[in-house]
Amino acid sequence: MRKKPKKAPMPWRQGLLDHHKRHNRLRGAITKVTSEVRLEVNRRSMELMGTDVPVCERCGTSKNLSKGHIVEASHMGPGYDPSNIMNLCGTHGFKGTCHDWCDNEYIVRKWKEQYGAMLRLYYSEGNGKNYWSYKEEA
Repeated sequence: MRKKPKKAPMPWRQGLLDHHKRHNRLRGAITKVTSEVRLEVNRRSMELMGTDVPVCERCGTSKNLSKGHIVEASHMGPGYDPSNIMNLCGTHGFKGTCHDWCDNEYIVRKWKEQYGAMLRLYYSEGNGKNYWSYKEEA
């Protein structure tokens, strides 16, 4: 038995269910730090700090580095944008590290805003535009 072809929706019904989550990208697809961004952040930290190894962008140590979001992943901070990612020593929750300081201190909010603004300038007008070109993300 053949199925009937599906009718086109009435004009007033088109776009009615566009607000559902089914068609939105998942948070992990947006906030995950890509491998290209990891390489660019390592290159940038070496250039800005004047070293030949990747270092923490706050204290300058080269041990136990991890990537941290300036706009937090919980607030959908993009991981495909190097101006939103920074090299920090330690991991989230490991007391006494720069990563824990950035994630858990209230006074850090202003520092993150200033550092993020500096990175956006670096990639739009500074030396970073020679290394990273913004392309439209899907």
